[in-house]
Amino acid sequence: MGALQLILLLLASSRYLVHPIDGAIRGEKPASDEETQNQNNVLSSVTASVKDVLAQTDGDAILPCRFTGPGIVTWMRRKDRQLLTVGGDTHAMDTRFKVFSNSPDWNLIIKNVKHEDAGLYECQIQTEPVEKRLIRLSITEAYSFIPGGPDLHVKQGSSLRLECQLMASTEAPSFIFWYREGRMINYDDEPGVRVEATKNGSILVVDKVKLSHGANYTCSPSNARPAYIMIHVIEEEEKPAAMHGGDRRNATSRASINIMLIFLTFLGVRISNRLYPRQSTAT
Repeated sequence: MGALQLILLLLASSRYLVHPIDGAIRGEKPASDEETQNQNNVLSSVTASVKDVLAQTDGDAILPCRFTGPGIVTWMRRKDRQLLTVGGDTHAMDTRFKVFSNSPDWNLIIKNVKHEDAGLYECQIQTEPVEKRLIRLSITEAYSFIPGGPDLHVKQGSSLRLECQLMASTEAPSFIFWYREGRMINYDDEPGVRVEATKNGSILVVDKVKLSHGANYTCSPSNARPAYIMIHVIEEEEKPAAMHGGDRRNATSRASINIMLIFLTFLGVRISNRLYPRQSTAT
């Protein structure tokens, strides 16, 4: 019975020996309820602090990151755990990723953004404890739009105003070119035709529409899909014949002839009235 009691005593005491040894190996103390709650609060704050950034295809995306303390800042793409930058150097093979460091800001710049660049990014600073910032990048594709299209009918001699509007864009274009049947007209010295820049696009103005202005027009921004519109010019209706100069002269001549005929008729009646009474008296 002595041996059995010794075995039971060792088993009972083992649960007190495991935890101190495990804690000594990890060099950690068991987390208290307060520490566990603080960790949960930190995780919740990280999730809630995700910042959204919107960029357009072929443009530049700027992902902000700010740390006030000293340390090495790194950027990582979360979906594939790809390390992008370390300090001010680009670590990835893709040279589109650059860091613009101007302490305390460590912004990540992605050149010529593509749809596959969308996702979650993380910047962190190697301090104790490690600080992190999460950025969610979304990608949009900008396009242009001309109200009134795809076909617009305009009267000959009237004015024409075409507006090229940028939609879903996140940055201004470097230029917007207008084309008529494939020929750029921004810098053509055509009387009555001009191009005006606006805050969100460009305007093409034709002061007096001619038949030659009937064509397909295109507005093509540098960073957005182009837009098209077909202009149909309606010919000015012909005026009535009596409104033309030559016809007015003919009408005047006909009126003079009619007056002369009436006068001659009246004169003939007077002469006849004088002649008939004389013949009656002679009888």
